Amino acid sequence: MSYHLLQKLSRDLNKIFETKAYYDVIIRVGDNTETKEFQAHSLILRARVPYFHQYLQSDQAKQEYDKIVITNHTISPAIFEIILKYIYTGRLEFFNCVGKQALELLFAADDLGLEEALGQIQEYLIYQQKDWMDKNFYIYHRSIYSRKSFSSLQNHFTTRISSNPLEVFESPESFNPMILSSLDEVGCLKLNENTWGFIVNWAKLQIPTLTTQVTKWNKSDWEEFKQTLSPCIPWKSIMNLNWNEFYDLLISCEPFLPTEKFNEVLLHQLKKECSSNSIIRSPISFQFNETILNICHATLISSWIDKRDTRPYLPADIPYEFRLVIRGRRDGFSPDLFNLKCGNLQKTVVVFKSNKSTAIYGGYNPLDWKFDHATSDSFIFHFDSNVSDLTRLDRFAIQRRTGYGPCFGAEGLLAFPNSKRSILWMSNDNSDSIPISDYEVYQIFEKPKRSNISVSTPSSSSSTYNKSNNNNCYTHKKR
Repeated sequence: MSYHLLQKLSRDLNKIFETKAYYDVIIRVGDNTETKEFQAHSLILRARVPYFHQYLQSDQAKQEYDKIVITNHTISPAIFEIILKYIYTGRLEFFNCVGKQALELLFAADDLGLEEALGQIQEYLIYQQKDWMDKNFYIYHRSIYSRKSFSSLQNHFTTRISSNPLEVFESPESFNPMILSSLDEVGCLKLNENTWGFIVNWAKLQIPTLTTQVTKWNKSDWEEFKQTLSPCIPWKSIMNLNWNEFYDLLISCEPFLPTEKFNEVLLHQLKKECSSNSIIRSPISFQFNETILNICHATLISSWIDKRDTRPYLPADIPYEFRLVIRGRRDGFSPDLFNLKCGNLQKTVVVFKSNKSTAIYGGYNPLDWKFDHATSDSFIFHFDSNVSDLTRLDRFAIQRRTGYGPCFGAEGLLAFPNSKRSILWMSNDNSDSIPISDYEVYQIFEKPKRSNISVSTPSSSSSTYNKSNNNNCYTHKKR
């Protein structure tokens, strides 16, 4: 049986702290405006504080007569007194430690490696210093988010800003584009409907001449709104959204977002989604239910077909229909079957799903499969976790090989080598074959052309914007 008499131990160590008996260390803290010396015991410092344990073993420790001298200019005397008492007793006393001083205590504890104290100090700041932290968060947010050990404080503010930005940005002077950009850069913004609505509405309020009825805005109104909103857009947070979040929040707002930046983010989101197995919610994705391809694959492939490598289509605007011709698990994996059903077809996309991973391999052939072809319009692609590769072909783009299925390039993508249920990717060596679980062939057809009506403003007949219930989203019908 054992007893933990920690309170008695704490009181006894506090006596040593107060009397300074047999001390062998002098600690000088403070800057030029205020300095103070503290006496301590090297054994306790080594045992309790990682910073002092390393310091006392290094060449930094200086000897003055029979005492070891430690100097620290970054911690104030008032803060260090609280910390030194905690080192001896295990108790944090926050008397007269409020506001900025409490935050300085957190940084000092982190610098000294006092992990156990960090949680208690963060809790004190969150619940006991809430008003001061809310008022001054935008001043100190960079420092707070630069420390990995401040996760409780970071999570607290990230959650609050995401759920209700007005709790933190309650006055005009506490919010501006520079502050928002800084919050986004350090990662303390998690974009959702509330946050995005706050940003959009703030931008609208900066233009007193704008009417609340969006349909009455003219071209100059839209341009002014676009320019006002542009510095406020948290692009890093947008990059971190999943596809469903991105689609719901941003796709409809594309007309008043900077074109080049939006295309960059759209391409990133499409590639990211093509490299994952997540389920996509979209009113136009029903065609790709239970298929290897999803709507993001189709959007990216359509963009590549039209050589819009840096200006991808929006999913609703892809000009092609993907008609399924062959499905391996339904029709079989015979090269003869492929040549029979697809030999005369033009504009086909072939995709293969690896049997050993989540990888997808595929290619596009604008011509038929009856003959060898050289074309710069053909390409192959590879999707996997964090991988979205495109390789455009030229010479020997399409090959017809005996005993093979579809073949792209001499060493690009070769299907069913020697009638095996596998593919060769960037190789001509059968030992490098990749087993596949399924494959699909689509023929690509152009959708009926939409009528071309000149567009002068976002509210014209070819683009309509309907205010949503949260006043931040607009339905965009044509890009």
